[in-house]
Amino acid sequence: MMTSDTLSPAETPHAPSARANTWTRFRAWVFEVPALQVLVVLALAALLVITIPAISNPRSVTSILVITSLLALASMGQTLVVILGGLDLAAPGYILFGAFMAANVAGKLAVPAVVAVLITVLVCGGVGALIGWICHRFAVQPLVVTLGSGAALTGATLFLADGGYSSAPPQALRSLASLRGTTFGMPFPPIILIVLLCGVGMWIFLNRTAAGRRFHATGVNFRAARLTRIRTSGVWTLVFAASGALAGIAGVFIASYGSGWSQTIGEPYLFSGLAAVLVGGTIFGSIRGSYTRTLLGALTLTLLSTIIVSNGLSEAQSRIIFGIIILAVVSLYGRERHVRDRF
Repeated sequence: MMTSDTLSPAETPHAPSARANTWTRFRAWVFEVPALQVLVVLALAALLVITIPAISNPRSVTSILVITSLLALASMGQTLVVILGGLDLAAPGYILFGAFMAANVAGKLAVPAVVAVLITVLVCGGVGALIGWICHRFAVQPLVVTLGSGAALTGATLFLADGGYSSAPPQALRSLASLRGTTFGMPFPPIILIVLLCGVGMWIFLNRTAAGRRFHATGVNFRAARLTRIRTSGVWTLVFAASGALAGIAGVFIASYGSGWSQTIGEPYLFSGLAAVLVGGTIFGSIRGSYTRTLLGALTLTLLSTIIVSNGLSEAQSRIIFGIIILAVVSLYGRERHVRDRF
């Protein structure tokens, strides 16, 4: 006999099911588009303007955009590697070599800037290509190979520098990242436009080309991709080559922005570069990973760093905050079922 306090079997799951469906729709929305990242950027920008009203002047805005552009450029190759399912710990070595070429070769030795950048691309891209080939051919974790290769490249660069850290990049390079620089007469440095164009090119590659589809397929499941006659070894080689070349170019611009370089110029970009990729919502082997997300992640970290510095927090405290943010993002995006496990 059923009393008034008894629910029928059909009535029991309604509320939990509704909540589950709402959460499922929200997660699907978050995964499909980087709307959450946009909301975070807007919230941080509003908080920054409220706490420091003077930050809204054109010079400060340009400074934030330039710093964001440098971080985004340093994270571009890491984005590709993470989508592929790997991790590139050689980024500090690439950045250091690019900074050395900009300051000591183009600046001190007066080698044409174009030649210095070309050498940077060839050396860093060549090291990256070798790393990608080794990791794929011998099934070695990129974590190990990139760490060792980055240390070797760093040591070689310091050997070539021979203690000469006082040189500065030539004016032709400094003008590309200078806050006083102009782009076609407009009051912002060319580095901002360069990174935006790189973002557009990356979006076209990932979403509108056959090579981009082969790249995503390799990241999702390289064994299945190989069965579809995709040359996965070539994909790994080219992706790590691109990661090295892009990080080296980022080193050129970073040295140009700071008008000099040091032994540790690339180290901050290992953690912050990876953080920009993850905060943007690109997870290892993610089919929805994109450079647009990395751009938003870089802007988020730059705004957050500005807020942290303005409140007098130390570098250690800022790293703790970044770490908590990364854990939160990974706990959200990392719970998505991998594509190869959905069928």
